[in-house]
Amino acid sequence: MSHKLAIWRITTGLILGIGLLAPAMALPDDDWLPQRYQFQEALQAIKAGNRERYHKLADKLHDYPLYPYLEYGDLRRRLERAPADEIRDFMERHGDTPIAGLLHQRWLHTLARQGRWQALVNHYRMTSDKNLQCHYANALYQVKQPDRAHTLMKDLWLTGRSLPDSCDPAIAAWRDAGRMSDELVWQRIELVIRAGRIRLALFLADYLPESERYWVNIWSKIRRDPTYLREVTSHFQDNVDHPVLRWITVYGLTRLADREPVQAARYWANLNPVYQFSPRETERVERRLSLALVRAEQPEAKAWLARLDLGNERTELKTEYILSALEDRDWQTALAWLDQLPPEIAHSQRWRYWRARVLDQLGRDSEARSLYQLTASDRSYYSYLAADRAGDAYHFAHRPLLLENDALKSIHQIPALQRAAELYTLGRVADARREWNHALARMNEDQLLRAAKLADEWGWHDRVIMTLARARHWDDLEMRFPLAHQQTVLNQARNQQIDPAWAFAVIRQESAFTTDARSHAGALGLMQLLPRTAHHVARSLSLSMHGQQDILDVDNNIKLGVRYLRRVKDRFHGNPVLATAAYNAGGSNVRRWLPQDKALPADVWIETVPFNETRNYLQRVLTYTVIYEQRLGRQPAPMLERMPPVSLNPNVTLLESAPPDRDS
Repeated sequence: MSHKLAIWRITTGLILGIGLLAPAMALPDDDWLPQRYQFQEALQAIKAGNRERYHKLADKLHDYPLYPYLEYGDLRRRLERAPADEIRDFMERHGDTPIAGLLHQRWLHTLARQGRWQALVNHYRMTSDKNLQCHYANALYQVKQPDRAHTLMKDLWLTGRSLPDSCDPAIAAWRDAGRMSDELVWQRIELVIRAGRIRLALFLADYLPESERYWVNIWSKIRRDPTYLREVTSHFQDNVDHPVLRWITVYGLTRLADREPVQAARYWANLNPVYQFSPRETERVERRLSLALVRAEQPEAKAWLARLDLGNERTELKTEYILSALEDRDWQTALAWLDQLPPEIAHSQRWRYWRARVLDQLGRDSEARSLYQLTASDRSYYSYLAADRAGDAYHFAHRPLLLENDALKSIHQIPALQRAAELYTLGRVADARREWNHALARMNEDQLLRAAKLADEWGWHDRVIMTLARARHWDDLEMRFPLAHQQTVLNQARNQQIDPAWAFAVIRQESAFTTDARSHAGALGLMQLLPRTAHHVARSLSLSMHGQQDILDVDNNIKLGVRYLRRVKDRFHGNPVLATAAYNAGGSNVRRWLPQDKALPADVWIETVPFNETRNYLQRVLTYTVIYEQRLGRQPAPMLERMPPVSLNPNVTLLESAPPDRDS
């Protein structure tokens, strides 16, 4: 097997409709070269409906790793008329491949279209596919097994999302059987409104008695404007025992707490004695109110918080008190609440760092330094901050993963990995990833490490990162933090005058070097650019973009992403923390989170960012930037140098003592 990194391309003489360009990687096995040609020709024969030529070519490929994909392609094309025995035979022979499951699902969909209900019931397997679940429920009704169908329909029904059209027959049968109670309809409406799908909620109202439907309109109005709750509760003073009014009131109070916590507290004080709220409803409102009041800056908030008399027992509330005190730079109060954390939480890196930070501000230098040094003996965001404040060197602890060649050869004999390698070489990256992930699910730790090393030999960086994470092996920094596309990143970073370590860190966090990454929001490529953003940035660079493939192109994606990093950095006056936050959450969110009339230390601001995703994103990118500085052969600069104070007004300054000099 060759282990030289290469780009393999089938170039001339092929009559194929598929051009082959694999990502940069080492060839899995040069001995398969003739079979690759024949495999592609066989696929073309299937596509053309030339079964005689397909069989002639396939007969020569029984030993080729991707032979199951030929059978899959042939069966998929004939699925409408393929005998059940042939499907079962394929499943038995290739049940250890992901395409066996894909073929089975396609076949079940075919059975549903053909109305072959008993066959569908006989061959159904549990799946997350909602369409198939609904087809199965309908099939159960059709073959007179209603009890099983009723149970399945209740689980399907209770979702905040819209159900596919394939569910309509089963829903009708379930309702006709008298199993769709008003309570179940209300439960789903609540889930739907919480998910913000108002039109769906109004549609579901048709399942209620006509006398109850107006409540859904009221509920939807309160979702849009929680202050409408006051008008509603005033109008329905004589209906306080109505359960739906209680549900709506609880929902409205929790929504209002996020916007106007003091006003919500006043409403709660007035309504609580009147309504017969359940203990669960009371806990839900008071939990949301207490958290909102802690975060609120109004002077009245603390008074209302005291009136709730919650006993301050919940850890979540204690941590909010700590964060509120940090934001106010009320170090003494922060320490008092830190003292109340349970030991298992207080000893975490996060709260150990903040205890040291607070002690530092209170002048208890010796205690602070001891805690900083204890926290600094690791490789993480809080460790590097603690090292900066203690004046210690960063802890990298790089330990290369060393394996014998025989170990790599043995792992490469696993059929799924051979198939993954061939698919990757043929440019079928999604199929290759599916095979890889399917194989990993059955591996022990030793096999996972060998698989990661094999992927590293091939230059398949995203699978290296994922596989090492699955094995919980964190110490080979060269494998976990690759310098893929290094020259492109360096060139574009130089052109845009930004730190290449920062650009690498963003790529690592955004896509883990998955070149064809696509998010649920539609972001594309290594640097996860939304198409609209990509086209806007491309125009500023006079770069022509014609479709998603142009955005996914590695060089284009890096060029556009690095340019966008520079743009958000300029928008936030060169502050890399705010620029990184804006790259993740958008500039408007970041501006909304900034303190209005004061400057906050960046570590305090990051800790109080309301989006968990953005807070984690910031911490990781800052940490990865340090690691990539080291990977690029540079002496890492103190992380705190990348973390200037943050404020809506860049002219507001923060006076705070500088960290000690780092040990060299």
